[in-house]
This record gives sequence, C-alpha cells and structure tokens, in this order.
Amino acid sequence: MIMNGIVYDCRWSTNLDEKFISDFCKVERAVFHNDYSEAYLKKKFLDNIYGPSVLEVVYIDGEVSAARALWRNDLEGKEAYQPVDTCVMDNCRGKGVFTEMTKRSIALLPKEALIYNFPNHKSYPGYLKMGWKLLHEYGIRLFTSRRFFNEHPIKMDNEYAKWWIIGRSNISYIKRGRLFFLVRPDRRPLLKHVIACVDAEIAKAFPKSSVGILFYLSEKSTFYNRSFLKRHVVCKDSEVAYIQTWKIDAL
Repeated sequence: MIMNGIVYDCRWSTNLDEKFISDFCKVERAVFHNDYSEAYLKKKFLDNIYGPSVLEVVYIDGEVSAARALWRNDLEGKEAYQPVDTCVMDNCRGKGVFTEMTKRSIALLPKEALIYNFPNHKSYPGYLKMGWKLLHEYGIRLFTSRRFFNEHPIKMDNEYAKWWIIGRSNISYIKRGRLFFLVRPDRRPLLKHVIACVDAEIAKAFPKSSVGILFYLSEKSTFYNRSFLKRHVVCKDSEVAYIQTWKIDAL
C-alpha cells in the first residue's frame, strides 16, 4: 500500500516471494552491518515450529528503506509474537515510518494474539508510553540451580531447542547434579550467562563449558547488580504473568 509516497509491503511469511526475501535481507545487512542471510530468514520465519509470522518492508523512492517482523514465538500454547529485526534507513527519519509499520503489522494479527518484547534501555520508555505492561525487570545474580528454578521454573522444550538453539556456535553446557543447563559467554570477561535448563540430549549437542563466573537473570536486587543496566520484559497484553528469558531472538 502507498501512503504519502511511501510503499508499505506487509504480509504473512506464507506469502513471501524471492524479491521480498532479498529486499528484507538487504536492508537488514545495510542497517546492522551483519550477514543476515536468506537461510537465516528461512529458518526463523519459514521453518518456524509455531506457524507463520508477519514481515514488512518499506520502499521510499523505489528503494528498500526499512524492515520489521512480528516473529511467531508462542508462550505456553498461546499464539504469541515478538517484534524483531526492526531497522530503518536514515531516509525514513521524520516520516512516521516506524509507527506506521507497527500499526500495519499488528493489524494483521488475530485479536487474541499475545505480543511481547525484550527492549533495550533506549527503547524501553517508548513501550511504556504506548501502554505496554512491564512484566520483569532483571539484573544479574550469581547462579545456583535452586535459585534459578525458583525464578525460572519452565524448562526449554526439546522441539524449540532443536529448531532455534541447536547449531549456535556460542553456546555450551554445564551439569549440576542431575540437571543440565545451557550457557553462553557474556560481553564482560569471565562472566557466563545461564540460559535455561534442558534435557541431557539437548545439552550434549553442545560442548561442555569452560570455567567462568556463572550468572542468570534475576529480579532479586543484590549489592553487586545495582550498577548494571536492567533488562526489561514487556507485553502488550495484561493477562500474561511470566515470559521465559530464553524466548529472545538475539539468544
């Protein structure tokens, strides 16, 4: 659809064609300077175990200039979506492109669908202004299996792990008693983030973790986490009480 000379192409992932896929990947690479590939898009959206997602590209003067997706990533059997891969070129500024993209993509979803996100500290205030609910505000806490389970009782299911987690090069595992956990290195030296508890068969698809200081995301305030930026989990729907921390596309 054309609006003020800007073309918005918003569609379900079941209706993608080669040009749409190419343009979506092109603008992702241009904005984020990464290697966003058609294979990655296919795995994320076309091979999604939950069903189709909503993707959108925007053209200004015939050039692809923005992209966004609502990624299907269900919560405990409920249809749910996460805004991901949002990028806009400089020529979009001041044209209301981001807001219009958001409205158009959400309009395609069924009314009962849940929408949630893990915004960074810059975009988080904007979600609150739009009326989204803050579900969790996380700092880091030193890991023990008991603490972890008290706060994060939902185990990562095997189907999800085999679709989205297995094959990632930055993940390893640890074993505590009879339990297995996936971990990944933090950007801070020596720290390792405990992601989720998993079955042994999933854990052993990864190498065993080397030595490091283990932490997990916690809503508990400690003397050592007060100086770190908080991580937020927000949801557009008020009835949601908990979202697994591993349901984040950047994992």
